[in-house]
Amino acid sequence: MNWKNMSWKNIKDIDWYEVLLTSSGAYLPSVRSEIQGLLREEELKHGGATPGKYISYAVGSKLIKKASFKAGAVGGLTCLPATLPLIGTIGTLLAGSAVDLVVVLRIQVELCYAMSVAYGVEINEDELKAVSLAILGLSGSAEAVKAATAGVLRRTVDEMAVHYMKTGLPRATTEVAERLLPRLIRKTYRFIPFLGIPLGASINIASTMMVGNQARKYFNTWMDDSLL
Repeated sequence: MNWKNMSWKNIKDIDWYEVLLTSSGAYLPSVRSEIQGLLREEELKHGGATPGKYISYAVGSKLIKKASFKAGAVGGLTCLPATLPLIGTIGTLLAGSAVDLVVVLRIQVELCYAMSVAYGVEINEDELKAVSLAILGLSGSAEAVKAATAGVLRRTVDEMAVHYMKTGLPRATTEVAERLLPRLIRKTYRFIPFLGIPLGASINIASTMMVGNQARKYFNTWMDDSLL
Protein backbone atom coordinates (compact mmCIF):
# COMPACT_ATOMS: atom_id res chain seq x y z
CA MET A 1 0.00 0.00 0.00
CA ASN A 2 1.41 3.42 -0.99
CA TRP A 3 1.07 5.48 2.18
CA LYS A 4 2.72 8.55 0.59
CA ASN A 5 -0.27 9.03 -1.68
CA MET A 6 -2.85 8.32 1.02
CA SER A 7 -5.83 10.66 1.26
CA TRP A 8 -8.85 10.76 3.58
CA LYS A 9 -10.96 9.05 0.93
CA ASN A 10 -8.29 6.37 0.46
CA ILE A 11 -8.20 5.75 4.20
CA LYS A 12 -11.93 5.15 4.25
CA ASP A 13 -11.69 2.93 1.15
CA ILE A 14 -9.07 0.58 2.61
CA ASP A 15 -10.09 -3.06 2.44
CA TRP A 16 -10.15 -3.43 6.22
CA TYR A 17 -11.12 -7.09 6.11
CA GLU A 18 -8.02 -7.85 4.09
CA VAL A 19 -5.53 -5.85 6.16
CA LEU A 20 -6.95 -6.74 9.57
CA LEU A 21 -8.74 -10.06 9.69
CA THR A 22 -7.57 -11.92 6.59
CA SER A 23 -3.91 -11.00 7.03
CA SER A 24 -3.98 -11.51 10.78
CA GLY A 25 -5.85 -14.78 10.38
CA ALA A 26 -2.94 -16.16 8.37
CA TYR A 27 -0.89 -16.01 11.55
CA LEU A 28 -3.30 -17.98 13.72
CA PRO A 29 -1.31 -21.26 13.70
CA SER A 30 1.94 -19.47 14.60
CA VAL A 31 0.16 -17.40 17.28
CA ARG A 32 -1.28 -20.58 18.77
CA SER A 33 2.12 -22.29 18.77
CA GLU A 34 3.86 -19.30 20.35
CA ILE A 35 1.32 -18.87 23.16
CA GLN A 36 1.22 -22.58 23.94
CA GLY A 37 5.00 -22.39 24.33
CA LEU A 38 4.62 -19.48 26.78
CA LEU A 39 2.06 -21.46 28.77
CA ARG A 40 4.42 -24.43 29.02
CA GLU A 41 7.26 -22.16 30.15
CA GLU A 42 5.08 -20.63 32.85
CA GLU A 43 3.93 -24.06 34.03
CA LEU A 44 7.55 -25.28 34.28
CA LYS A 45 8.50 -22.16 36.21
CA HIS A 46 5.93 -23.05 38.86
CA GLY A 47 6.63 -26.77 38.84
CA GLY A 48 3.12 -27.64 37.68
CA ALA A 49 1.70 -26.69 41.09
CA THR A 50 -0.09 -23.50 40.03
CA PRO A 51 -3.75 -23.68 38.88
CA GLY A 52 -4.29 -23.12 35.16
CA LYS A 53 -6.16 -19.84 35.56
CA TYR A 54 -3.14 -18.25 37.24
CA ILE A 55 -0.85 -19.49 34.47
CA SER A 56 -3.22 -17.99 31.91
CA TYR A 57 -3.33 -14.70 33.81
CA ALA A 58 0.48 -14.48 33.95
CA VAL A 59 0.81 -15.20 30.24
CA GLY A 60 -2.03 -12.78 29.46
CA SER A 61 -0.21 -10.02 31.35
CA LYS A 62 2.93 -10.63 29.29
CA LEU A 63 0.90 -10.52 26.08
CA ILE A 64 -0.74 -7.21 27.00
CA LYS A 65 2.61 -5.69 27.95
CA LYS A 66 4.29 -6.83 24.71
CA ALA A 67 1.42 -5.68 22.46
CA SER A 68 1.17 -2.32 24.26
CA PHE A 69 4.91 -1.73 23.81
CA LYS A 70 4.63 -2.45 20.07
CA ALA A 71 1.60 -0.17 19.71
CA GLY A 72 3.38 2.58 21.64
CA ALA A 73 6.37 2.35 19.32
CA VAL A 74 4.06 2.75 16.32
CA GLY A 75 2.38 5.78 17.93
CA GLY A 76 5.73 7.49 18.40
CA LEU A 77 7.02 6.71 14.92
CA THR A 78 3.90 7.90 13.09
CA CYS A 79 4.16 11.25 14.86
CA LEU A 80 7.69 11.80 13.55
CA PRO A 81 6.66 13.50 10.26
CA ALA A 82 5.53 16.53 12.27
CA THR A 83 9.18 17.09 13.22
CA LEU A 84 10.34 17.03 9.58
CA PRO A 85 10.05 20.40 7.78
CA LEU A 86 9.55 18.89 4.31
CA ILE A 87 6.65 16.67 5.46
CA GLY A 88 4.94 18.62 8.19
CA THR A 89 1.40 18.31 9.47
CA ILE A 90 -0.30 17.31 6.20
CA GLY A 91 1.97 14.31 5.80
CA THR A 92 1.35 13.37 9.41
CA LEU A 93 -2.43 13.51 9.02
CA LEU A 94 -2.57 11.38 5.87
CA ALA A 95 0.32 8.95 6.14
CA GLY A 96 0.68 8.81 9.93
CA SER A 97 -3.01 8.35 10.65
CA ALA A 98 -3.40 5.55 8.12
CA VAL A 99 -0.29 3.66 9.20
CA ASP A 100 -1.09 4.10 12.88
CA LEU A 101 -4.66 2.89 12.56
CA VAL A 102 -3.84 -0.15 10.42
CA VAL A 103 -0.83 -1.33 12.40
CA VAL A 104 -2.26 -0.71 15.86
CA LEU A 105 -5.56 -2.42 15.03
CA ARG A 106 -3.67 -5.42 13.66
CA ILE A 107 -1.66 -5.58 16.88
CA GLN A 108 -4.88 -5.46 18.87
CA VAL A 109 -6.62 -8.12 16.75
CA GLU A 110 -3.66 -10.46 17.16
CA LEU A 111 -3.66 -9.73 20.91
CA CYS A 112 -7.27 -10.96 21.03
CA TYR A 113 -6.25 -14.11 19.15
CA ALA A 114 -3.36 -14.70 21.56
CA MET A 115 -5.54 -14.16 24.62
CA SER A 116 -8.00 -16.80 23.41
CA VAL A 117 -5.14 -19.32 23.28
CA ALA A 118 -3.84 -18.26 26.70
CA TYR A 119 -7.24 -19.11 28.20
CA GLY A 120 -7.65 -22.33 26.24
CA VAL A 121 -10.67 -21.12 24.26
CA GLU A 122 -11.29 -23.09 21.08
CA ILE A 123 -13.77 -21.61 18.63
CA ASN A 124 -13.70 -21.63 14.85
CA GLU A 125 -11.69 -19.00 13.02
CA ASP A 126 -14.60 -16.88 11.78
CA GLU A 127 -16.15 -16.76 15.26
CA LEU A 128 -12.81 -15.73 16.72
CA LYS A 129 -12.51 -12.95 14.15
CA ALA A 130 -16.03 -11.75 14.92
CA VAL A 131 -15.32 -11.80 18.68
CA SER A 132 -12.08 -9.87 18.15
CA LEU A 133 -13.94 -7.25 16.11
CA ALA A 134 -16.55 -6.96 18.84
CA ILE A 135 -13.90 -6.47 21.53
CA LEU A 136 -12.20 -3.77 19.44
CA GLY A 137 -15.47 -1.99 18.76
CA LEU A 138 -16.53 -2.23 22.40
CA SER A 139 -13.33 -1.04 24.06
CA GLY A 140 -13.52 2.58 25.10
CA SER A 141 -17.22 2.87 24.28
CA ALA A 142 -20.21 3.64 26.50
CA GLU A 143 -21.31 0.01 26.12
CA ALA A 144 -18.02 -1.12 27.65
CA VAL A 145 -18.75 0.93 30.79
CA LYS A 146 -22.15 -0.72 31.11
CA ALA A 147 -20.62 -4.17 30.62
CA ALA A 148 -18.52 -3.84 33.76
CA THR A 149 -18.75 -7.45 34.94
CA ALA A 150 -17.18 -10.37 33.09
CA GLY A 151 -20.51 -12.11 32.52
CA VAL A 152 -22.20 -9.02 31.08
CA LEU A 153 -19.16 -8.30 28.91
CA ARG A 154 -19.23 -11.80 27.48
CA ARG A 155 -22.94 -11.59 26.65
CA THR A 156 -22.46 -8.17 25.04
CA VAL A 157 -19.48 -9.32 22.95
CA ASP A 158 -21.32 -12.51 21.96
CA GLU A 159 -24.34 -10.51 20.77
CA MET A 160 -22.13 -8.19 18.74
CA ALA A 161 -20.17 -11.13 17.29
CA VAL A 162 -23.39 -12.89 16.22
CA HIS A 163 -24.50 -9.66 14.52
CA TYR A 164 -21.16 -9.39 12.71
CA MET A 165 -21.39 -12.99 11.55
CA LYS A 166 -24.86 -12.32 10.12
CA THR A 167 -23.73 -9.04 8.55
CA GLY A 168 -20.67 -10.67 7.03
CA LEU A 169 -17.13 -10.17 8.32
CA PRO A 170 -15.91 -7.97 5.44
CA ARG A 171 -18.74 -5.48 5.94
CA ALA A 172 -18.54 -5.67 9.73
CA THR A 173 -14.79 -5.02 9.66
CA THR A 174 -15.32 -1.86 7.60
CA GLU A 175 -18.06 -0.67 9.96
CA VAL A 176 -15.84 -1.12 13.03
CA ALA A 177 -12.85 0.56 11.36
CA GLU A 178 -14.93 3.55 10.25
CA ARG A 179 -16.31 3.89 13.77
CA LEU A 180 -12.73 4.09 15.07
CA LEU A 181 -11.47 6.53 12.39
CA PRO A 182 -12.88 9.74 13.94
CA ARG A 183 -11.18 8.98 17.25
CA LEU A 184 -7.85 8.80 15.47
CA ILE A 185 -8.28 11.91 13.33
CA ARG A 186 -9.27 13.97 16.38
CA LYS A 187 -5.78 13.40 17.85
CA THR A 188 -4.55 16.91 17.03
CA TYR A 189 -1.57 16.41 19.35
CA ARG A 190 0.05 14.64 16.38
CA PHE A 191 0.66 17.98 14.75
CA ILE A 192 2.68 19.44 17.63
CA PRO A 193 6.37 18.85 16.83
CA PHE A 194 8.12 16.61 19.39
CA LEU A 195 5.25 16.77 21.89
CA GLY A 196 3.17 14.48 19.65
CA ILE A 197 5.66 11.61 19.91
CA PRO A 198 5.22 10.75 23.62
CA LEU A 199 1.49 11.48 23.46
CA GLY A 200 1.00 9.30 20.41
CA ALA A 201 2.84 6.46 22.09
CA SER A 202 0.96 6.79 25.38
CA ILE A 203 -2.49 6.83 23.75
CA ASN A 204 -1.72 3.74 21.66
CA ILE A 205 -0.42 1.99 24.77
CA ALA A 206 -3.55 2.87 26.74
CA SER A 207 -5.94 1.74 23.99
CA THR A 208 -4.07 -1.54 23.51
CA MET A 209 -4.06 -2.23 27.25
CA MET A 210 -7.81 -1.57 27.26
CA VAL A 211 -8.38 -4.06 24.42
CA GLY A 212 -6.13 -6.62 26.11
CA ASN A 213 -7.92 -6.34 29.44
CA GLN A 214 -11.33 -6.59 27.77
CA ALA A 215 -10.14 -9.67 25.85
CA ARG A 216 -8.84 -11.24 29.05
CA LYS A 217 -12.10 -10.53 30.85
CA TYR A 218 -14.05 -12.06 27.97
CA PHE A 219 -11.99 -15.22 27.44
CA ASN A 220 -11.51 -15.74 31.18
CA THR A 221 -15.24 -16.45 31.51
CA TRP A 222 -14.77 -19.61 29.44
CA MET A 223 -12.83 -21.06 32.39
CA ASP A 224 -15.76 -20.53 34.71
CA ASP A 225 -19.18 -20.51 33.07
CA SER A 226 -20.76 -19.94 36.48
CA LEU A 227 -19.98 -16.26 35.88
CA LEU A 228 -22.72 -16.15 33.27
